[in-house]
Amino acid sequence: MALTEPNFIERDADKITAEMIAQYEADTGKTLYPAQAERLLIDLWAYREMLVRVAVQEAAKQNLVAFSREPMIDYLGELVGVYRLAAQPASTPLQFAVDEAMVMDVLIPAGTRVSASDSVIFATDADVVLKAGLLLVNVTATCTEPGDAGNGWQPAQVSQLLDEIDNVDLQVTNLSASSGGSEQEDNDRLRERIRLAPESFTNAGSRGAYRFHAMGAHPSIVDVAVLSPVPGTVELYPLLSTGLPDDGILTLVESFCSDEKVRPLTDTVHARKPVQVDYAIDARITVYRGQDVNSIKDAANNAIQRWVAARRAKLGLDIVPGQINAVLSVDGVYQVELPGLALVVVAENEWANCTSINITMTGVADG
Repeated sequence: MALTEPNFIERDADKITAEMIAQYEADTGKTLYPAQAERLLIDLWAYREMLVRVAVQEAAKQNLVAFSREPMIDYLGELVGVYRLAAQPASTPLQFAVDEAMVMDVLIPAGTRVSASDSVIFATDADVVLKAGLLLVNVTATCTEPGDAGNGWQPAQVSQLLDEIDNVDLQVTNLSASSGGSEQEDNDRLRERIRLAPESFTNAGSRGAYRFHAMGAHPSIVDVAVLSPVPGTVELYPLLSTGLPDDGILTLVESFCSDEKVRPLTDTVHARKPVQVDYAIDARITVYRGQDVNSIKDAANNAIQRWVAARRAKLGLDIVPGQINAVLSVDGVYQVELPGLALVVVAENEWANCTSINITMTGVADG
């Protein structure tokens, strides 16, 4: 259940002004009228008092995990051993190649830079040697700047070699799309991990403990399903802000949660991809007569886009036509039809993924 904001101090301007007027009249024995100079001064003081009280309210809220913001939420996290996760760089496998085999080995040193654009640069992670007689060699490279900018560069887009290597005419390209980059952990995700922190105080293998540790493996993980199909086996299903995890994230989560200080000695931990359950929203909307059809369509589209985006960050959310109908029923809508969309119960390790949204305005009704 979501907590409501506590009221630490009265902040209503009218009540503050009334209290000051009453105090003035009690102290002076005079009635204060709106046009008097004293009343104008009291109005000014009341406004200043209200600003101070708003600041007091905001300062008090920073002591509560549910309402705290950066940087105060970082201090609250420190109390339970939870720290904001830093931004992470993307990585991609590179292939260096020559047209004709060399007669001697060619060293490609760690840190060799390859560009995807003027601003996105990847550097090789380790020394690699193109052996004499061979035409190609592979190595992993990491973006020089952390964050989302390094993600999504498709094969052959990372291909501009920035550093000369022994005057050898090398061609380079990435073999798969770059991934794994993420921005610094945001306040809401940090807040969730702080709430989960007490689960981590034991390595008895609780569901919450595994969820806490899995989410700490990488800042792009937004949800984790924890299953135990048989005793002694734990399956973790991480979901990223961008969707399903790649093998690198799965390996990281599995390694992170297999530490002996994290899991019971008898548990075997596996990280797996959530099962993707695709669905499409094809809505037919009838509006009331006299309404602006275009503005209603825009409002309905914005509403359903927000709804879909919020649900993409959670596992195990059922596909319920009635909920979609309610979201699309913005002001001015008479009826929403969703042909072909049925109730789908989604398991806790499954991810409901909306593949397309199509809204058709079908007519008007008098209501």
